[in-house]
Amino acid sequence: MSLSTSKLNRRSALKAASAGAVALSTGVAFSEDILAQGATPASGATGELIIGKGAEAVGFDPGVVTAVSSIDLLHMTYENLVVFDDNAVPQPQLAESWEIVDDLTYIFTLKTGGSFHDGKPLTASDVAYSIMRIKDEATASPRASQFALVDTVEATDDRTVTFNLSAPYGPFLATLAASYSAILPSLDPPADFQTTINGTGPFMLSQYTQDTETIMAANPAYRDPGIPRLATLNYRILPDEPSRLAAIRTGDIQLTTLADPISADSARTSEGVTVVEQETTDYYLLGFNCLQAPFDNPKVRQALSLAVNRQAIIDAVFFGKGQVTGPIVPTLGDWAQPVDQLPRYQQDIDGARALLEEAGVTDLSFNVLVGTLYPEFISIALVIQDQLSEIGVTMTLDQVEWGTFVDRWLARDFESFVSYNGSGNDPDLAVYAMLSSGGSTNAFQFSDEEVDRLLNNGRTTTEPEERKAFYHEVEVAVAEAAPALFLSTRYAYFATQSNVSGFAPSASQTWDTLSQTTVAGD
Repeated sequence: MSLSTSKLNRRSALKAASAGAVALSTGVAFSEDILAQGATPASGATGELIIGKGAEAVGFDPGVVTAVSSIDLLHMTYENLVVFDDNAVPQPQLAESWEIVDDLTYIFTLKTGGSFHDGKPLTASDVAYSIMRIKDEATASPRASQFALVDTVEATDDRTVTFNLSAPYGPFLATLAASYSAILPSLDPPADFQTTINGTGPFMLSQYTQDTETIMAANPAYRDPGIPRLATLNYRILPDEPSRLAAIRTGDIQLTTLADPISADSARTSEGVTVVEQETTDYYLLGFNCLQAPFDNPKVRQALSLAVNRQAIIDAVFFGKGQVTGPIVPTLGDWAQPVDQLPRYQQDIDGARALLEEAGVTDLSFNVLVGTLYPEFISIALVIQDQLSEIGVTMTLDQVEWGTFVDRWLARDFESFVSYNGSGNDPDLAVYAMLSSGGSTNAFQFSDEEVDRLLNNGRTTTEPEERKAFYHEVEVAVAEAAPALFLSTRYAYFATQSNVSGFAPSASQTWDTLSQTTVAGD
């Protein structure tokens, strides 16, 4: 559905593209309410689910946006060639099947009957367009590096598309399953996907009111009978968590996310409210600007790593919910190195002081940039502040509103910052762009030849056990260099009214089951 909106300028588009590694959730300046034409609910779909959404979308282009606030909506409206199940096994979505001819050639056959929300039939040309568009420099996609090893994508007929790679690419199927690899329609002239939603998914955009609500209607032409089961998803923007908690308790909304375990406990005590808690593949971190003194000295970063007690942060801020993590989260399974194998992960106050002395740094003080949109970021920073005081280091919180945080993060205008990152479904997606020299989300401005070598070996190896060995080495090398202090995995809490059924988030799939969700009594 094309939206009658003001278009994003290039700076806004790049801002939306680049900030996903800090859970960006600023809003796009649309000019008016939007009502999609022909958004008639699918046959058999009934009921409305009202969702309390914590932040407005930053745009709708799957290949450009990395903000959670946008991706939440894109999961409902766009689809991929393949998806990964909860056991990290690729499953067909728009593809009916695929053949791996050799390490450099993948051939996909599309399912029949697929179409976009505007009625255009899905063809192999749309697949080729969508992927090559990400590689096109003009798109300014922060995910272009994920397709650097894709040479060509060719539509050999309407249902067959062939990918030719320049080198073996271990995470290729995982990359195709990522949200940014959603299949878009090839149109002439091209659509402005930042202000347009036109996917093949079970829901389609019906109405949009900036900072107020986004309404999705069931796709009447969706290929799977009986999906979706709801006629309408109504996302109401409620940035303040106490407001979302109050609304779920009174029944003004029927589903929402909560970050604070205290809020989750409060919701549990409310009549008619159920709380689902789910550990995710997200994680919290304290990042350093490695080009700025004193953090250009690895010994200083290593000293702070030794001074921090990560488990104490989990206990104080999250009441024990979460696991200590390295650069690759333990929720990705045995891709992750056990944290007891990582250097400088056990708190050692004397060792931290000795390293600062070796670095010639005394009376160290620095600022940490914290966005106030996420209260847990402030809580994490306060605990770290207290822990660093034990080695004579003063850390001052620089608390700013979210738009300012994003601007400064993009400009690398910070000494350090607290945020959380998403890992995706493969270690390459988790760490390559963030830790490789010049990587698109490498906010730390970190560069290390050995880490680059290991990252490249990990992505150009197809045998899983060999890949795991490389990523275990990556974690050790990164923990030693300490461009960031990787802290803990992130728990998500979902509060629902008791008349909501079928919603079942997992560590890797948060919102996908909304297509099977129902609301009793509607």
